[in-house]
Amino acid sequence: MKELDKAIRQSLSADDAELFDRLDADQALQRQVLATFQGKLRWFNAVGWVAGLAMFTAACFFSWQFVQAVEVGEMLRWGAAAAVAFAGVLLIKVWFWLEMQKNAIVRELKRLELQVVSLAAQLRQP
Repeated sequence: MKELDKAIRQSLSADDAELFDRLDADQALQRQVLATFQGKLRWFNAVGWVAGLAMFTAACFFSWQFVQAVEVGEMLRWGAAAAVAFAGVLLIKVWFWLEMQKNAIVRELKRLELQVVSLAAQLRQP
């Protein structure tokens, strides 16, 4: 695959090669997380991060109250609240992982489109 990438880079113009490098598949996790805050849904992702932090804080508080509870009924209520809050945190994290996966797939599709356009341009030349 590296040889194919090298051959494609050699056939691309300077602008296309820069775009190809920018769409590199091996992005660090931090870059993938920051990429969720770009685009049309960046405000929604920011709200999701804030909600996730709020739910985690609430889950920690509920867990502490569960540990401090004296009666069984009180323990059940705090434990259930902590479980629901931790489940909410889990759902938000899964949603963000899906967002990052979607961004990775879109990035790969753009690389593939660039490769197809490059190949089509090569075939048109005599």
